[in-house]
Amino acid sequence: MLIILSVYDPFEKFGLRRTINAATCLTTLGGSQPDPTVFEAMIDASKAFIYIPELQNWAGKRLAEAFGAEAGLPTAGAVNSLMLACAACIMRGTKLGEYNPLDQPSWAHIIQRLPMHTEGLPTEFVVMADSRTEYDHAIEAVGGKPVEAGTKEGVTIEDLHKAFKPGKTAAYYYTLYAFKDQVPIKDFVEVAHSHGVPAIVDAAPTLTHKGVPKKILEAGVDLLIFSGGKQFGAPNNTGILLGRADLIKLAHLQAYPFDGIGRASKMCRETIVALVTALELFMKRDDDAYYTGLLEKTKAFSKQLDEIPGVSSGVLFEPLVIDGVVAPCYAWIENENLRKVYDGLLAGSPSIKALYEPFFITNEAANRITLKTEYLLPGDTEIILNRIKELLGEGF
Repeated sequence: MLIILSVYDPFEKFGLRRTINAATCLTTLGGSQPDPTVFEAMIDASKAFIYIPELQNWAGKRLAEAFGAEAGLPTAGAVNSLMLACAACIMRGTKLGEYNPLDQPSWAHIIQRLPMHTEGLPTEFVVMADSRTEYDHAIEAVGGKPVEAGTKEGVTIEDLHKAFKPGKTAAYYYTLYAFKDQVPIKDFVEVAHSHGVPAIVDAAPTLTHKGVPKKILEAGVDLLIFSGGKQFGAPNNTGILLGRADLIKLAHLQAYPFDGIGRASKMCRETIVALVTALELFMKRDDDAYYTGLLEKTKAFSKQLDEIPGVSSGVLFEPLVIDGVVAPCYAWIENENLRKVYDGLLAGSPSIKALYEPFFITNEAANRITLKTEYLLPGDTEIILNRIKELLGEGF
């Protein structure tokens, strides 16, 4: 007989089906699970008003100081960071640089050239053909054009050089996958700088440890992008843009609340304060202790999974951009009917979201379902175990 567990469900009163997050901090599930202190800070910030550009400037300085960058900017998610980064590179060298985001806005006539009126501006972004992603669309959303270097099978330094076009290339854009065999970031940056253009790195899901930003910035990256709503622990609709002060300024001038391409990507005062509060908690956290605790939970969960007839289980680690630290981990399962197990988990009530996407974490996840314990609520482990037993008992 299956044990029926009662787990708190804040969505039940709306007639909605809760999702158990056994995947990771996915945007489609609402990001991560911020500390209650983050929401307390939001409530406090709601009690008064402030000029948003000043608040953005303050938050940007806090982010830059914490991560060792020249400057920073809070954004409405990583894609918004990418859009603003691309917009900054397109507008580099224009009169926009003469303005100050803390002055009264008077530069709308410049920023509203994007995305449709880019005559005379560099709009091409060199992207690596073996690292394309749906997020590349952000380049086109601001009036840019992705230009592929190399092939899906691989990209060489020579490929990167060949893709450059004087007067047309605005920047080089690198999507970081820690588990892929990519051109080293340092080499990528050197190519961009040899042609006199910036290098953008999208490292959205990699902010797992405090040392990650410094490691990437040390390669000479001009603009670096992170999500705030993943392991960083800020609200789902937050992002972080770090980099050169002149480029961050150009990005800020095109961000909300000004009337350019960033206008629709609002960050209320509460959300900006929440991002900085999450930063303070993140910087105080003992990363190795945190992920060691996650590892112990994952090992125990994997042992329980391995005891289910017809299931094999183990633990795998997420590849990182830094060495010498404890990495995030996942329990994995193997079974001859993995697709049906995955679909069955997703279709039930509550829905259980695992990962069956090898490209998302590591190549070791191929032909396996992975389950992460980091965001499981009390009682969720038992629900997952019972659901798998139930599905396998149906015999497919």
